[in-house]
Amino acid sequence: MRVVPTLFHGIVDYLVGLLVIALPFVLDLTGGPRVVLIILGAAVILYSFLTDYELSAVRFLRIRFHLLLDAVFGISMLISPWLFDVPAARRWPIYFIGALALVLTMITQTRAAGTAATDKTLS
Repeated sequence: MRVVPTLFHGIVDYLVGLLVIALPFVLDLTGGPRVVLIILGAAVILYSFLTDYELSAVRFLRIRFHLLLDAVFGISMLISPWLFDVPAARRWPIYFIGALALVLTMITQTRAAGTAATDKTLS
């Protein structure tokens, strides 16, 4: 059941991107974990900026593809603590964000109001 509107999802996208960029500094992570989290956070902001929904500047990526990228992001967040040896006590925020991304992927609507796809008139 897809109950989350794309407008709300867009707000969460930008907030999560910023949070993931800030997370290694808050958790005092260095090296690989820091770099990976900054890259993942920046990627979320970038593909959100390019998605065909209400809070985008360049409406290029379809919502369904965006949700696929969110799923990849969520899985990446879930496996990154293992891959990059994040201390066990500092893993839970990373897991939480990864799980949240996967849940949002499953419950976000797949059509946004006023998108490029719906604004086109059929001739």
